Amino acid sequence: MKLCLAKQSGFCFGVKRAIKIAKEEAGKYNNVYIKGDLVHNEKVSKDIENMGIKKVSSLKEVPASSTIIIKAHGEGRSTYDELKNKKLKVIDATCPMVKDIHRRAAEMEKDGYQVIIVGDRNHEETKGILGNIDKGLVIESFSEVKKFKNLLAKKIGVVCQSTQNQKNISSILYELSKYVEELKFLNTICRPTRLRQKEIEALAQKRAAILVVGSKKSANTKRLFEVAKAKNKNTFWITSAKISKRNFSKFKSIGIIGGASTPVEIIAKLKEKLK
Repeated sequence: MKLCLAKQSGFCFGVKRAIKIAKEEAGKYNNVYIKGDLVHNEKVSKDIENMGIKKVSSLKEVPASSTIIIKAHGEGRSTYDELKNKKLKVIDATCPMVKDIHRRAAEMEKDGYQVIIVGDRNHEETKGILGNIDKGLVIESFSEVKKFKNLLAKKIGVVCQSTQNQKNISSILYELSKYVEELKFLNTICRPTRLRQKEIEALAQKRAAILVVGSKKSANTKRLFEVAKAKNKNTFWITSAKISKRNFSKFKSIGIIGGASTPVEIIAKLKEKLK
């Protein structure tokens, strides 16, 4: 069996930065909290917990005078207002690329555009983008455009969740162009996402099978799986190195890629088990 690991596997810049910030703050303060998961990976979340950072589902659970870390996916303006009112020390680990989407979406709205966000409706990043504008609309697929056509303004500005698939966005833009007079698109897919999707698309056409490694919560991992599956039916989504119940020995070559929040040690363990 020949194993080929994608060059783009492992933590992206935003994930590395968020984890570095969490480690630094955990060492400085005693009462450190985080609302939700820093990034979408179960091992990373466990590591964060082991640092002494307490995970909460609501800011109501955070005591006064505590320190709170903003997750890499970002938050809406109302969360920052609530944090300010509670007088908490805020450590912002939002990915700078996501922060830039917040800024650009707000600027388009200020310029008179109705903002459309192409993204997964229930994902934290999409919710954060939506929470940084006054009134936006989330569209997940081209089939939804017709459904929302009566809600569309004449002047539309489009941004996207940083881990989206370019082909999905292109189909949505085409559909939107049928119903609006002016359409402005800002391609806010981050560079690491574009590079990973390009590499896995090529790898999927060269290898007998593809293993995409990452959490089921991870949007960027989901996109990698979709891109690879479209090119290679023998594409499998693996959440950990535990593959004892699976038989991959029939494949002469396997391509492996990890999501942007997948620790390299999980990928390394997987490679050893396959060997």
